[in-house]
Amino acid sequence: MIQQKLLKPWPLRLFLKKISGFVITITGVLIVILSGLSYYGNSVGDMVVSIDNIINRSLSLSETGGFAASDASTMLAARGINDIRDSTFYYIPEDIHEGEGLKSDKKGNMYFAYTFFLKNASDVSVSYSATISIDRQTKNIDKAVRIMIIVDDEDPVIYARPRSDGTPETLEDNESAIKKGYSTVPFTENEFSAINQKVMEIDQIQKYTVVIWIEGWDADCTDAIVGGNLEISMTFKIIEGDE
Repeated sequence: MIQQKLLKPWPLRLFLKKISGFVITITGVLIVILSGLSYYGNSVGDMVVSIDNIINRSLSLSETGGFAASDASTMLAARGINDIRDSTFYYIPEDIHEGEGLKSDKKGNMYFAYTFFLKNASDVSVSYSATISIDRQTKNIDKAVRIMIIVDDEDPVIYARPRSDGTPETLEDNESAIKKGYSTVPFTENEFSAINQKVMEIDQIQKYTVVIWIEGWDADCTDAIVGGNLEISMTFKIIEGDE
């Protein structure tokens, strides 16, 4: 395979071809619950997206964005992948946010990607925030994980643990190697803000794409994290009192 040839020069520590028990769970207190992806060795679970509405305000989910009576739902599900391995931003398609539904890499198992749609089904405008939580991790696998969020067609935002010296993780372009530069928003706590505030007008639809991979160029991407387990939750919460 071309990808295998391209990856050949990487140091041995970058070859994490089998990450056992890599689990992604995205949980919603108010709006979205994504849970139960397991990778390699464990049974492959579904990612479940569900909604918990509040009085006089409601949001709806759709995998297609049509929000017809047959499409709108309070629950969606996406199948996980097996044998997830290390990857890098280079392998994430630039148009990953286009389309809909599950778009994980099924050939190389290098990334998980899923697009879903959120609609304000209330009769008033709604403001909301979103947080991401590391609910469980083993073998420090979270130190090498990248979580990319794309809202509609906005520029992606990539979240990562900071380096050991406290500086944000970055990757510089390198024409002689498989490197596509990017910067990250660092998080130190197990729960951190992904969206401070967004506003949805009545019947407005917003598209969310979540991409998760293990960064092979990260200094923490070593054999030590093989078999690591990760559970991540993403929580969307309506900001009450704001109409």
